[in-house]
Amino acid sequence: MITACDLSIHDISRVELDQVSGLPRFNMALELGADLGLRLEGPARQRRRKTLILDAEAHRYDQTLSDISGMDIESHGNEVRLIIRRVRDWLNDNREPGADVFPGATAINDDYESYRKIAPGIVTRLRLDPHDELSHTDYLHVVRAALSRIAAARGIGG
Repeated sequence: MITACDLSIHDISRVELDQVSGLPRFNMALELGADLGLRLEGPARQRRRKTLILDAEAHRYDQTLSDISGMDIESHGNEVRLIIRRVRDWLNDNREPGADVFPGATAINDDYESYRKIAPGIVTRLRLDPHDELSHTDYLHVVRAALSRIAAARGIGG
């Protein structure tokens, strides 16, 4: 999946220890390393890729991933609104030439809050597993259904 897109986003903030195993999860660091490896040594298309790296605290990565020092790392303080703003602004700055401007972070946050209110009813109506346990396919189905309802409520169609 990493090679299918010219943009990638990595949040390296989830380094807490698992309560059962006592170990941290390193998936995000591994995926970031694969992404950066492609950018440095991959085919020409991959060398043009753009990467957004997020962390909860500024410069915390110096203690855990010092090899990425010197790269622009955006901090978000574990605040959903700030995460959305950072990702939205970066995606908007890196959109294809001529592509529409993305909705602002406030509008995206409002849609996210609407989704959080709508999704449980969709999950219940479809008799799916709890939201946090949905398969990827079921999750996407819930998101599409919720987005259609959100768009309809704004009067812009699905």
